[in-house]
Amino acid sequence: MGEAAGFTREQVVALSTSRGEPDWLRQRRLEAFERWQAAPAPDPNDEDWRRTDLSHLDLTQLHLAGAPNGTDAGCDDDHEDAAGCASFVDGQLAGVRLDPEYAAQGVVLGSLQQALVDHEELVKQHFMTCVEPGEDPYTLLHAAFWTDGLFLHVPAGVQLDRPILSTLRLNREALGVLHHSLVIVGEDASLALVEEYLGGGTQPALSVPVVEVICGQGARLQVTEIQTWDRGVNEVAHRRVQLGRDANVELTVSSLGGKITKTHVGAVMAGPGAACKLYGFYFPERGQQFDYTTLQDHRVGNCTSDLLFKGALYDRARSVFRGIVRVHADAQQTDAYQTNNNLLLGDEARADSMPVLEIEADDVKCSHGATLAHLNDEDLFYLKTRGLDHETAQRMVIAGFFEPILDTIPLESLRAKLHEAVASRIAEH
Repeated sequence: MGEAAGFTREQVVALSTSRGEPDWLRQRRLEAFERWQAAPAPDPNDEDWRRTDLSHLDLTQLHLAGAPNGTDAGCDDDHEDAAGCASFVDGQLAGVRLDPEYAAQGVVLGSLQQALVDHEELVKQHFMTCVEPGEDPYTLLHAAFWTDGLFLHVPAGVQLDRPILSTLRLNREALGVLHHSLVIVGEDASLALVEEYLGGGTQPALSVPVVEVICGQGARLQVTEIQTWDRGVNEVAHRRVQLGRDANVELTVSSLGGKITKTHVGAVMAGPGAACKLYGFYFPERGQQFDYTTLQDHRVGNCTSDLLFKGALYDRARSVFRGIVRVHADAQQTDAYQTNNNLLLGDEARADSMPVLEIEADDVKCSHGATLAHLNDEDLFYLKTRGLDHETAQRMVIAGFFEPILDTIPLESLRAKLHEAVASRIAEH
């Protein structure tokens, strides 16, 4: 895609040198940079990109995220229900807290850069294996220029009974931030993780996060991704979890903020008996566009996956959902289901839903469904007969549409915050 100011080979070398990174990582960065420089821009005729145009982004006007500006409340008393917090500001770690009882059991919570010092072999083994450089130009950009991110390791057998919270806040404007989360959950361990992305201002900015989660045999995991960027932020995200034998994962992604966001969400069933639930909700308005590509990747047999994504759209908002169920030839006795529900709340709103089944095995149960609807007059009429005015009835129907997914969020403080954000958006219309 060519060099841009702040995204040069010299910047790659300076970034790696300033952090004292090992030679293997510096080499990976440089290889990714060379591939990114040679890679063409996303093809508007490609199925994955033809509905979302990011050509307006000018990388020469962006500054690579560096030292944090100001402070962040990510680890304050507002989240006492969390077992630990990691707070990142403008792409760099600003604070971390972990309950001593979990630290004593070997849980590691902190920055990925520090993990390169303390746990280099573990990082080297797993870094960019779930999401590989070269999946698109943005993963190459990320692999070359990522600055820092979350490192979370839960050893085998350790059970966390309260969630971990990671927060990325952008206080500066016009940033290019490439945040990487690497989460490793050992055999028979359990974890609930919430990641929140917020701020960024009104000037054009670019977020290219990668989230990689590796679940060992029998692990139990709940991951929630909450995106409430300010309107200047555009985002291309890749979030993927890999499940070992008998692992059980619930992954929820949500989008309320930003200008244009393109999110790849995936679950790879890599061990028999694995089970995954994928949830998503999006609520765009006023010209926002949210584009989701999901992947339920069944590589071995006797696994299940179930996906439910729900979106409501105001004004000239647009959503794109492309859901892929991929069943490999050896993945017999697969159960995979996919549902996408959309609620149009304005005459100019548009929602595209495209299920894709790629099935090479013959002993499987796979299905998909999609709905596109306006507010149900019968539901509104019933609520009005119960004494509610029209606007209150509308708010109740829309809030109820999202409630099954919002209620999966494990942190009560953030669950309440999202319920309030949804209610506020409804009230504005």
